[in-house]
Amino acid sequence: MYSIKKLGMKRKNIILLAGMALATLLIISCKKEDGEGGTKAVFSYVADGFIVNFTNFSTGATEYEWDFGDESGTASTARAPQHVYTAKGDFLVTLTAKNGDLVSTFTDTVTIVGPNIKIDGDFTDWEYVGYSHVNEGTSGGTILAVKTFSTATDLNFLVEGTHDMTLARLQIYIDTDNNPETGYASWQYPAGAGADFKIEGSITDGWGGLQQHSGNPADDWGGFSGDIASFPEVIVYSEMKTEQDKNRIEFSVKRSLLGTLANHVNYAIVENSITYSQIGALPANQYPEAKYAVFSF
Repeated sequence: MYSIKKLGMKRKNIILLAGMALATLLIISCKKEDGEGGTKAVFSYVADGFIVNFTNFSTGATEYEWDFGDESGTASTARAPQHVYTAKGDFLVTLTAKNGDLVSTFTDTVTIVGPNIKIDGDFTDWEYVGYSHVNEGTSGGTILAVKTFSTATDLNFLVEGTHDMTLARLQIYIDTDNNPETGYASWQYPAGAGADFKIEGSITDGWGGLQQHSGNPADDWGGFSGDIASFPEVIVYSEMKTEQDKNRIEFSVKRSLLGTLANHVNYAIVENSITYSQIGALPANQYPEAKYAVFSF
């Protein structure tokens, strides 16, 4: 008698578990299928740099609403829109398809890796990269603005300047540990410097190299080592071109020569005359609030 009751309880438990499993499946099914009737939202995308072209495969819909997930405030009601992102990253894009009272939504992750920057003198691949720093008016002398973009191997720069910018005497200071108290504390940037590395040389003549700082933060000439890499080993650059009434040049710095990097580096670009008097700087310097610019990865 005990065995029969026990068997009966087991059968009831099995039936109960089966019912719970069926209910769970129905709930999951309802979550996946959020459309009604014949209306179904779905899309795919192709990313080219920061530009994304969306293909709409929705069925049974007459209206569309797109949320591109980048907090830009830009939306679209086009069937298959194009959207321009301004940064690398993963963005949750939602398409809402409607037909009268019938509504279906579809969300997918759009991955933006950014443009394929090539140091070749063709600056069109920088078109949708925002400026990372712009000097006010003529405060920076020959250097006006810069765009920056990082890859796994390089720090890429597009520098814009006046017609007098030649970078015949170039210095690039880089704070790699994000600590302005270590490295060279440049008097030109009293609000924050700490250069751990300096690239010094000439774009026009190709001489120079990469130096590393150690010791007294106030020591420029004695604090930086001799060249640990030559100019061609650390920097690749295009020819200088005049476009839109500005001189423009792009160059890349090899990340592997700068040691371990955090989420960003701080930097400054200085142009000197042949007698080493400053004629340009980015950010503009020699005032109390002057500090290095930020290159985010």
